[in-house]
Amino acid sequence: MDTTKKRYNAIDFLRGFTIINMIIFHGLFDLENFYGFNFNHDFYYYQQYICTSFILISGYSTHFSHNFKKKFLILTGLSLLITVGSYIFSRDDAIYFGIIHFFAAATLIHMLLKNFIKKINPQFGLIVNTILFITLKNIYYGSIFFNRFHLPKSFYDLNLFFLGFPDKNFSSGDYFPIIPWIFLFYMGYFLFYIIKVAKKEASHNFINVMGRHSLLIYFLHQIILIGIFSVIFSFS
Repeated sequence: MDTTKKRYNAIDFLRGFTIINMIIFHGLFDLENFYGFNFNHDFYYYQQYICTSFILISGYSTHFSHNFKKKFLILTGLSLLITVGSYIFSRDDAIYFGIIHFFAAATLIHMLLKNFIKKINPQFGLIVNTILFITLKNIYYGSIFFNRFHLPKSFYDLNLFFLGFPDKNFSSGDYFPIIPWIFLFYMGYFLFYIIKVAKKEASHNFINVMGRHSLLIYFLHQIILIGIFSVIFSFS
């Protein structure tokens, strides 16, 4: 009997490539925000590429998950640690609803809706979620449909930041509310039915290995980066 572990190597590679770019991005962010560097460059689109990739891959990979309750509990625990840790390190940059918080919320939502979602035609689901994501992309800035329509201020007064309706005083060092990102998550979910990848013998390529341990790397990478930079700049 073949006991070799099979993996979706293409997904591991994409996830690993994205985690490498995330480490680079956060390294640049730390240097600019905590160590006085000025790169004189807007990294917004780089950041958007990274987070978009992660969320699409996460939605796609939902089909590989079985124990959603365990996944939800792990992500929720990590979210709390990230909030507390970021608050202690830098209160101004504390993370109250970052990408791991979003993944915890998306896992809970999928647990509740999975029996309904799986009945939806994949092409229809992909189209609808793409339209919703694009239309609502800037909802947490107070507008929708490419800033053409501004929503009433009353929508934001309750500070439902986790949904995508923060009040004017809310800030988070990393912010990925349920709306609009849940629609990108489900774009990835429905892409599974349209773009198929095959399981093969697990690759030991460095990028694939990082992809298989992306959650652990995400949780630890900022601690390691800050530690490295602290050592380097303590001698300067």
